[in-house]
Amino acid sequence: MTTQKIGYLEFRYGANPKRRTANVGDSIQSIAVRRLLKRLGVDDANMVGIDRDSLRNYDGAPVKLIMNGCFHEGCFPLSPQIEPVFFGFNAESESVVADNKALFRKHQPIGCRDNATKRLFDKHRIAAFVTGCATLTLDRREQAVEAGKPVIAFGAGSGVLQQKLLENIPKPILERARLIYQREPVSEIPLSDASVAKMDDLAQSYLDIYKNEASIVVTPLLHVASPCIAMGIPVVLARRDRDDRFTAIDRLLPVYTPAEFSSIDWQVRTLNVEELKAAMVNVARQLLQDAPPAQGDLDVLATRYSAPPLLQPPHASSPGWRLRKLFGRR
Repeated sequence: MTTQKIGYLEFRYGANPKRRTANVGDSIQSIAVRRLLKRLGVDDANMVGIDRDSLRNYDGAPVKLIMNGCFHEGCFPLSPQIEPVFFGFNAESESVVADNKALFRKHQPIGCRDNATKRLFDKHRIAAFVTGCATLTLDRREQAVEAGKPVIAFGAGSGVLQQKLLENIPKPILERARLIYQREPVSEIPLSDASVAKMDDLAQSYLDIYKNEASIVVTPLLHVASPCIAMGIPVVLARRDRDDRFTAIDRLLPVYTPAEFSSIDWQVRTLNVEELKAAMVNVARQLLQDAPPAQGDLDVLATRYSAPPLLQPPHASSPGWRLRKLFGRR
């Protein structure tokens, strides 16, 4: 494995030229995959960063690419120089699966980031399983932080900080909290090499804050909650709505929405996901070696991710649910 070029995703956002901010969570994903590859024996010289939005145009050396994160229709067809390794894969829409069945069938079973993506593959009779997010493979911090402080990390869009949440955060937490905005203004799209490196440095600085300073993290963001769970940090995941992207992590901790903000358990403890993490690492190793995932590891993953959400969403007959079904998510 040490002589084969192994790819990890970079995020330069060329598919969205009007974009004005970069998502730090994307860079956290890149960091997590690089650390995972290093754990699997891949040295830096054999790692290749490849832009997610330019996969069809890649013309570098042949590479096995870890296909983690969210993929849109413009990512396909893949360059013939890319051999995909589907681990933590999220399909932005059903057409991603429906229009690329031959590719997915060639590389099944597909390791999905969430249950919603797995259901799309099930619908099209393509073997799939849930790995969870690659950021869950980050190392656990060695010990809890003494005299740490709460951290509230948020973003844009559905990751905004809700006023109703702020009203329900206990005063001792809110008064001492450090706020982190996981978006960064950018002046160029697509991002240059220098801008990608800058985003990586910023992402690492935020990971260091979470790991070394946080006594608890309150966030609506997947790529804050997941790495913090991995690092052994207590997490409250609270956001404005439920989202298909959260249909794996919601098996690990509650996903609170405004109707439940008043009942959040603020005495949250760290989660022990080391067995789950070990199974994820084993599966990544097996996939990179072109071997089928071991049944024992698949069983560990299924035990956690096939369970129902820890906090059940509102009953489907509610008026709000009917309106969302009729008009779609906004």
